[in-house]
Amino acid sequence: MHFNLEEQEQLAEFKAWWKQYGKWLIAILILILLSYISFTAWNWWQNRSSLAASKLYDTLLVSAQKQDVPGVLRATKDLQDQYSSTSYAGMAGLVAAQAANSSGDMGAAEQQLRWTMSKASSDAHRDVARARLVSLLIDKPDFADAEKVASASVSTAFEPLLLERRGDVQLAQQKTVEARQFYQQAWDKLAKNPDAADEAKRLLKVKLDAVGGR
Repeated sequence: MHFNLEEQEQLAEFKAWWKQYGKWLIAILILILLSYISFTAWNWWQNRSSLAASKLYDTLLVSAQKQDVPGVLRATKDLQDQYSSTSYAGMAGLVAAQAANSSGDMGAAEQQLRWTMSKASSDAHRDVARARLVSLLIDKPDFADAEKVASASVSTAFEPLLLERRGDVQLAQQKTVEARQFYQQAWDKLAKNPDAADEAKRLLKVKLDAVGGR
């Protein structure tokens, strides 16, 4: 009888607790379940998008190997329109810009580099596009825009390259002193990086020596 009474007391306490906190507990459980479902669905969509984007990127590469620039640009547009959040869209922009540039279509090359610079999901792709766009603008020539593009902030790994490009902009305008300053800044950063490619150091050193740097 004592045991039954204790059970009844516990049941009454549970009912009181449930009345006070039950709705909140259910709401929390529902929220956790919905979060899990959303996370699972997002991963499924990301994987599906990545797979579709990779197949489209393969098609782009085949067109690039055939030097089919219109085919490259079509595949790139599809990637950028449908799968802009994947890394393939950024890679496609770089490949398309190179293909267009090689064919002499500077307008298409610039368009692809600007898209990649501003919308690619990868910092590295954005920074590479920025550096290449500066070179394209120097050739255009549009020195004011080239300087504007080159002076924007980039990830630490690409700071030496963009400083070098700023030097290129100045040198193209025969501003040797200013070019030497940027090349020197780029060299100071690059020389401290043990992972920097030897070829990158060699080319920068040639530029620095040409303008009287140390």
